Amino acid sequence: MTTGANWAKPIANFKLTVERDPNELVSFCWKGKGKVKKVSATTFEIKETNFMPTHDFDVAFIMK
Repeated sequence: MTTGANWAKPIANFKLTVERDPNELVSFCWKGKGKVKKVSATTFEIKETNFMPTHDFDVAFIMK
């Protein structure tokens, strides 16, 4: 995601959706301002306005 920091301006309405399989656990390493929000049993979202990526995003999927 840090390559997005080279863009001319921030992302006005950034939204990242992560979906996991029902038999998986998921773990996030997110350093942005937006919070990871669970929107369903298997779906998570991060939303930010005027987002300028400065760190890469890590996510781990672990089988139960």
